[in-house]
Amino acid sequence: MKCPACQSDNPSGQKFCGTCGHKIESACPQCGAQNSPRYKFCGQCGFDLTMAASITLARSGLITHANQKTLELLGYQQKEVLGKPFSLFVEREDLVIFFSHWNEILGQRKEQRCEIALKHRDAKSVYVILECKDADSANGNSDNILLILKEITESRMAAEQMQYHQDLLGLMFTLTDSINTVSNQHLDQSIEDALKKICLFTRADISFIYSINRRLRRLDPAYRWCQPDYRPGDDTARANSVPLSLIKRAIVRLRKEKTYVINDVAKLTASERYELLAWHQVDLGAFMCHLIYSAKRPVGIIGIAKHTTDAPWEHDSAALVKFFGQFVSHRLPFAAIGKERAENRRASNAPVIPEKSTGAGAAGNVIDIIEKRPAHRKGQRDMPASARTGRAKSNQKALPDMTRPMLLDPLSGRQAKDQQPVFPRDDGLVLLTCPRCGLQESVSVDQFNRLGNAISVKCPCHKLFSAVLEKRRAFRKSVQLSGYFTLKGDLGPADTDGSIWGPMVVKDLSKAGLRFSSERADLIHSGDLLMVRFNLDNANQSLINKPARVISTSEREVGCRFEGADNYDITLGFYFI
Repeated sequence: MKCPACQSDNPSGQKFCGTCGHKIESACPQCGAQNSPRYKFCGQCGFDLTMAASITLARSGLITHANQKTLELLGYQQKEVLGKPFSLFVEREDLVIFFSHWNEILGQRKEQRCEIALKHRDAKSVYVILECKDADSANGNSDNILLILKEITESRMAAEQMQYHQDLLGLMFTLTDSINTVSNQHLDQSIEDALKKICLFTRADISFIYSINRRLRRLDPAYRWCQPDYRPGDDTARANSVPLSLIKRAIVRLRKEKTYVINDVAKLTASERYELLAWHQVDLGAFMCHLIYSAKRPVGIIGIAKHTTDAPWEHDSAALVKFFGQFVSHRLPFAAIGKERAENRRASNAPVIPEKSTGAGAAGNVIDIIEKRPAHRKGQRDMPASARTGRAKSNQKALPDMTRPMLLDPLSGRQAKDQQPVFPRDDGLVLLTCPRCGLQESVSVDQFNRLGNAISVKCPCHKLFSAVLEKRRAFRKSVQLSGYFTLKGDLGPADTDGSIWGPMVVKDLSKAGLRFSSERADLIHSGDLLMVRFNLDNANQSLINKPARVISTSEREVGCRFEGADNYDITLGFYFI
């Protein structure tokens, strides 16, 4: 009989290894009965011992035994895991999940089940469903805890890939809706907000749009967004005009390929790196740009950049940049100017149509058109033309001019019965929709700050309604989602160095924040920065892992606002559509 720890041969029936002293028998993952290492099935319940990956832990959390299936799953040998804390093999983001369930089974001896990510020897993540229970299920007083691991890496990766593509579709819908519904007055805000979303989705540091100035032969900065925590120098906070002669190679490549993708700037030639440095005034790690066309003419360049080379650009990232560049081309101010100039140039170069000749030699080529005057109705023959025209106008109903903007006024007590709640968008605009004709118009949130939280709106179709700005800034949804929170410090079986962590239940959720309940809410204070982690109740059980700033606290509940540059979440935005 071989020892599972040191692989030494031992006499049949021996319970402990004579070489290392390790216990030879192993517990059944299903019933907890002890079985010999040569058994393929449990002698008590018939469970297939070769199918399940299992680990036995002491109540201190140290590994006392790991079967061959577990070693193959994680890529380690028995001697490399024995006597070590199981938490060493858990991904840091999932430590709060493991310790929360570990404390539950130690304190209440109830079986626990959770999904966590473990560390493989090759530095990759292995996703498993972890079941925790006493090794001796019969009396429940065992000194060991049995962990059963069921690998779900493939299904987890497939779900994440599906969620990624759903997020991409949701983002494309959001961008098209915001650009289509915004007025020219607020177009700059919507484009900059769209660049922010593209930058966050592609994990870039900078997103930009340059216009091509043909007269001065240079690139002029039009729109730009940077990550708030990215400020390596004063030059990156602003963009300067770039002569086309300085970036000649990049322009030639763009004209040829339309899209210029660089995953590692260090692999470029010295002259190409100098062009990018002259363009952006800072060393870049990865770069991508696309040529914007309008009326078959290149009018601008849209692109993203980052200062690391940790991962190459995704194909979907390049597709997103190309999509938005071509979609927004008809709304860009400099593209409209270029289009107007091109139309004027074509009109000036149009062939001149000769006038009709009245000479005798051209008489055969002239066709005279004789217009027949319409017959007057009875009684109108002798009526003056002005009188007939006035009667016709009086019988027609004047059509409203739908090109006029909506009129906004402070709401008085006896105005507008039809009320509609409105929420500010991510670009700082509010979308007003007429309940009669469906006309939509975007207005700035500053209009509500000036006129009041509730305003009266008059549509060009003469419909009068009121719009009330919701103070909570985003639509809120009542939910019941289990999750976890952490507050600074290292995670361990108990709080250390001021660290606070534990399970929570999300009660309310919006794109801007959440409200959750927890038995440890009394340890959290207003202003604390938490990391919250929970799964949505959509089809893919999408994972949300975000920083959140505590706004309010009570005895059992905590209100938070999502913090940082990623306060807009694509997954949450798609969840509320």
